[in-house]
Amino acid sequence: MQRSHPEVPQLPAFSEGAPPAGPGWVRPGSSSPPGGDSLFEGTWRILRRHWFLILQAIVVTTIAALVWSATREELYTASTTVLFREPAATADILNTNDSFEDPARRAATNETLLSLGVVADRAAESLRGQVDAGTIAGAVDVVSSNEADIVDVEATTTDPRLSATIANAYSRAFVALRQESAREQMQNAINLARAALDGLTPTEAAGEAGSALRSRIGELETALSLQTGGAEIVQPASAPSSPSSPDTTRNGILGVILGALIGFGLAALRERTDRTVKSVDEVEEAYGQPILARVPRSRSLARGRGLPQRGEEVEAFRALRTSLRFFTVNEELRSLLITSALPAEGKSTTARLLGETMAAMGDRVVLVEADMHSQPGRRGHDGGAAVGLSSVLVGATPLEQALEEVMIESPDGVRALTILPSGPQPPNPSVLLESDRMRDVLDELQVRFDLVIIDSPPIAVLSDALALVGEVSGVIVVSAVGRTTRDAIRDFTRQVDMLGGNLLGVVANFAPSLDRATGSYYQQR
Repeated sequence: MQRSHPEVPQLPAFSEGAPPAGPGWVRPGSSSPPGGDSLFEGTWRILRRHWFLILQAIVVTTIAALVWSATREELYTASTTVLFREPAATADILNTNDSFEDPARRAATNETLLSLGVVADRAAESLRGQVDAGTIAGAVDVVSSNEADIVDVEATTTDPRLSATIANAYSRAFVALRQESAREQMQNAINLARAALDGLTPTEAAGEAGSALRSRIGELETALSLQTGGAEIVQPASAPSSPSSPDTTRNGILGVILGALIGFGLAALRERTDRTVKSVDEVEEAYGQPILARVPRSRSLARGRGLPQRGEEVEAFRALRTSLRFFTVNEELRSLLITSALPAEGKSTTARLLGETMAAMGDRVVLVEADMHSQPGRRGHDGGAAVGLSSVLVGATPLEQALEEVMIESPDGVRALTILPSGPQPPNPSVLLESDRMRDVLDELQVRFDLVIIDSPPIAVLSDALALVGEVSGVIVVSAVGRTTRDAIRDFTRQVDMLGGNLLGVVANFAPSLDRATGSYYQQR
């Protein structure tokens, strides 16, 4: 039976150059060309998107550092300071003042001398068997400075008193060895001078040569009495009160730093390999089409409760309706294919809610559920599986009998949304959608209604709706922020271009809410 509909004016067109207003509107063709991100923008994007991964890495590495510190044996380090300095009187006598000596070379020489194995042997002898030479050599570390004639002798063991004992014994043994070696050299010089004096004739001994040798012998004997070996302990070691290792605080800080570096590296790798589009701007850039509306996350939409009377959700679909009216400026928009690049991006929900929004605002629209791969009756209306588009296309049901009306609440009362359900699931949906009968049905619906909204399968996944791309006035793609991949978008746009489709724009689904205080979340199929 032919249903009667109230006479409603056709969709009005805007005057030339006057864009519609409404939340979520972006003028078609206004997409700015993508520009390269600065280093700061790229870093901030990685931190914003992958902060939880970075936080996980920081927590794991910090805990690992603290556990490692807790299981390590406590070590204590005691240090003595040795000063390398020849007494002024001795230096003058020996004429060893050399202002041109390389400080780095002098420091390296002193450090090498301190590291000789004989020093550890002498230290072990002085301790009378308390500690062997090998233990002493393994515990001692020599730290020199290029800016001062100072060397620190550090001893590290598990016993603080033992560390101090080894450090002091090692330093004393080195100073004693230096002193013995220096005095032996001095004594040899004195013996040589005396032998030279004894070898002079009486006349030579009484003359200038003998006087010079006797003077030199006196100077050497004076130097021998003052000889310290050029090294002295200026600060002996004392038993440390706290362990030097492990340094729990330092290790914890290093764990945080290392975790941040590892986490950021993993986040940067994920950002580089992840092909999904993460923001509305990226969706617009990837498709090269304007954003017609931003559909926020919403629990009410996820549960199939329809549009609320007010809120960001309803404003998004009103903005989408307003965007569609803008396209009537240059050409008549009679049929609209709503699809997506991948499944579960919200195309069916978008098609249904757009139809409800337009019907509630007085537009004569029909929603054609052309996705025959999904089960009928689960889109939020009471459609059954007995009749529908598939039964109409095979000639089993007249079109009039397959149309259903769903009551929609509106500010002006209750209005009707006409729906053509998908009907029984056929074995060959693509053949039915490509048939001449499908074009006849589409032509008949375009005559009876202001706008035919077709919910089709994802074009990049299923070929069912490819035949409809060139038959409709326009195509709108629904893209889920954070789900759609750039590869799927590329395949989608290539197919639409090959089929000569009129891609009007993009509905950004799962978009970040403009009112983050609601904390809402939903998933659409």
